[in-house]
Amino acid sequence: MTDVHTGQVLSMIARMVCPMVALELGTFSGYGTLCLLEGLHQEGALHTVERNDELFALQDEFWSRHPRHSSIVRHHGMALDVLGKWPAEHPIDLVYVDADKQGVNGQLDALLPLMSKGGWMLFDNTWWNGTLADAVGPKPEALRTLNARLADDKRLNTVALPVGDGLTVVRKA
Repeated sequence: MTDVHTGQVLSMIARMVCPMVALELGTFSGYGTLCLLEGLHQEGALHTVERNDELFALQDEFWSRHPRHSSIVRHHGMALDVLGKWPAEHPIDLVYVDADKQGVNGQLDALLPLMSKGGWMLFDNTWWNGTLADAVGPKPEALRTLNARLADDKRLNTVALPVGDGLTVVRKA
């Protein structure tokens, strides 16, 4: 779930990037979607992926109030399934990853070839409530692996921001 501080950073980055194609993995309430929509190019599309269709009514209630709600394209399903079918002719300029934490490294693998040159990736919850160093379990382990990969990959420029639960900002070189 995107908190208000993270949402403001998402909005600012989206305004700086002005993406033609933006993607959100893990929609939940749709607040992050609205934040990303603030910077979307006038002719752009914001794709959002959510597996829980019980959240759609809540999302629609708030999205319908935004003047650019018709730019939102919702995908119902798992992030990796949607990424596996993503058309190569529509490279992603900006992605916000807030989905399945255990699957975040697979999401990174799937995203890298789909990103535009100079594209931006935003990973939420990368500090795991400030307990990542000591936390045990598959989710914290996946996030530690992700953080190490992002720091070591020379194709990526990466910075972790102390916003919300940790927001890691990555630019594909």
